[in-house]
Amino acid sequence: MKQKTLFADVLETVTKYFLILVALVVVGIFFSGLRVVQSGNVAVVLRFGKLVGNSYEEQVHEPGLMFAFPYIIDEVIMVPTGNVMEQSITTHYTDPSKTTSTSNGGYVITGDQNIAVISASVKYVVSDPVAYALYVQDISSMINNAVSAAMLSEAARMDVDQLLTNGKDNYGQAVLTRADEKLAQLGVGVSLTAVELTNVAMPEEVRDVYEAVNSATVQATTIKERAAQYSQNIIPAAQAEATSLIAAANANHAIQVAAANTDLAEFYGVKAEFEESPESSEVVKARIYAARAVAFMEKLKKVYVVQDGDSKIFIDP
Repeated sequence: MKQKTLFADVLETVTKYFLILVALVVVGIFFSGLRVVQSGNVAVVLRFGKLVGNSYEEQVHEPGLMFAFPYIIDEVIMVPTGNVMEQSITTHYTDPSKTTSTSNGGYVITGDQNIAVISASVKYVVSDPVAYALYVQDISSMINNAVSAAMLSEAARMDVDQLLTNGKDNYGQAVLTRADEKLAQLGVGVSLTAVELTNVAMPEEVRDVYEAVNSATVQATTIKERAAQYSQNIIPAAQAEATSLIAAANANHAIQVAAANTDLAEFYGVKAEFEESPESSEVVKARIYAARAVAFMEKLKKVYVVQDGDSKIFIDP
C-alpha cells in the first residue's frame, strides 16, 4: 500500500513538472514569433517558403513589433531599405604592389586596343524589399557581375587617353546606367545610386612608357599652341609691314614718275627749241649748262675758283 502511494506521488510530481515544461515550451514558442523590426529595415515573411500577404502593405512589415510563427513555419527576412550600402569593384584592377602581372590579373580593353586597370566603389539601395527577399541570395556577386560587365562594355567605346583623362566622369555615368538597367532586368529589387572610380590607370608594366608618350604628346600640343599664337601675332605684323612698304613704294613711284615727267617735259622743250633753230644749238647748250651749274653750286657751302695755270689748290678747313 505504501509502495502504491509512493509511486502515485512520483507520478504526480513528474506529471506536474512535465505540464509546467510543456507550458513553458508553448509560451516560448508563442513568444518566439514576436520579432522587432529595427529602424532602417523592413521585414518580409515566408510561410513554408511562400510569401505571406496579397498586397504590398501585407507583405512588407515596417519597423516595430511584429508576430510570426516559429522558424519551422515562418521565415522572417530583414531587408535594409533605409541604408545606402557600398561595395568595391576590383574585377578589372591589378594591384601594382603585388607580384601578379596584369596579364594574369584584371584589366579592360579600350576602343583603341589599349588596356587599363580600373577599380570602383558602388553605392546602392534596396528599392523593392519583396523582390530582394525572394530573389537575392548573394547581392554582392550580382552587383559585382553587373558593374564589371558594364565596365568592360563601356571601356570598349572609349579611347584610352579619354578614359584616363577627361572622360572619367562620362565613363562612370555610363557604367552606372548600364549596370542599373541590368539589375532592373534581373528584378532583384536593388538600384544603384553612384559609381565612383577609385583608380583608373595604365598597367604598371607599361606605365613609364605611357607617361613618356603622354608627356611628349602634351609637349607637342604646347608647341603647336605656341606656333599658332606666334602665327596669329606675326602674320598681322607682316601684313601691316607689307601694306606700309607697298604704300611707300607707291609714293616713291609717284615721285619718280613726276620727276621723270618733269625731265621729259624739259627735254621735249629743248628738243622743240633745237628743231626750230638748229643754228642756235650752241647757245642752247651753253644756257642749259649754265643753269645746271648754278643749281649745283647753290647746293654747295663754299665755292673755290681756280685760275687758269694754277697747279695747286689750298682749301681751308
